[in-house]
Amino acid sequence: MLADALDTLRDLADLEPPQAEERLRDLRERHPQVRFRLLWQREEYDDSLHYDLLIKQPGAGSVSLSWCPDRALPWPMRGVHRASELLLLRVDGVGVRVADAVARLDFLWDEARLADRIVTGALLQAELEESPVELTDEELQEAVDAFRRARGLLTAERTREWLERRCLTETDLRELVTGEAAAARLRERVTAGRAEAYFAGHRAEFGAARIARLTFPDAAAAGRVAAELVAGADCYAVAERVPGARLVIEDVPRAEVGEAEAGEILAPDPRTLIKVISIGEAVFDAATRRRVERRIFEEWVEERRRTAKIEWFWGTTTRTSAL
Repeated sequence: MLADALDTLRDLADLEPPQAEERLRDLRERHPQVRFRLLWQREEYDDSLHYDLLIKQPGAGSVSLSWCPDRALPWPMRGVHRASELLLLRVDGVGVRVADAVARLDFLWDEARLADRIVTGALLQAELEESPVELTDEELQEAVDAFRRARGLLTAERTREWLERRCLTETDLRELVTGEAAAARLRERVTAGRAEAYFAGHRAEFGAARIARLTFPDAAAAGRVAAELVAGADCYAVAERVPGARLVIEDVPRAEVGEAEAGEILAPDPRTLIKVISIGEAVFDAATRRRVERRIFEEWVEERRRTAKIEWFWGTTTRTSAL
């Protein structure tokens, strides 16, 4: 296997990363029990590329394999510990460029969930580099078409205008959609064959609750009627009597009301009161399957995050450590 891997590295010397990844497919097919991840670094001075191969075997650790042609700049001399000015962060060796992040986000430091999203994207990219997902041309075209329909880009002219406003090219769009389609396939791979067993072990968490959600103009108004609701006051009567109050009856996932039972009153925020009307038994239908698979995938990502080495290269140390 090591000999095959070294031969593959030699063949990659004159290729760009997309072609190099394609060439790696033969190596993966010959050694399916091993996970290969291709790493590369481009030297800014002469635009040269250097490839390394990270080889992982379950329970046996990792091997880093490197090969440098004559008169080329070897890996130890390429400043591997110097962060490029274009990098926002690195997660398990996968760099995320500032431009890529800014293209998707308006703010970073004011919303921690956005930082989580960037880290998650890098974790998925690392997984896809080690175990790629193969997409056909038809699947990619279908994904691009769905992306355009979701944003109302139904003509070539509107699509071009949308791309120009975001300083993107058609190639950029295809790459972005390809990444999303590959991530969706990865979710399918992670959750395959696990939904039924997970649902059986967490059935109570996937039930539905019918609630009456009362929203008031201020916390004082909510506080004045809270005791009335606890005593059994009618939600409709309260909503009609209190100026500015808004009542919505809706079905929500069981998890949204926690361990609350029918009749209990909850206060998720100072201006909102929720009365639990009824608790329904969980049914493993198509909608519940999607929720179960989403939960399985979220737990898988969280496990990867706990073991990942995350290095931020933007912002102060205090703020990045807190995030």
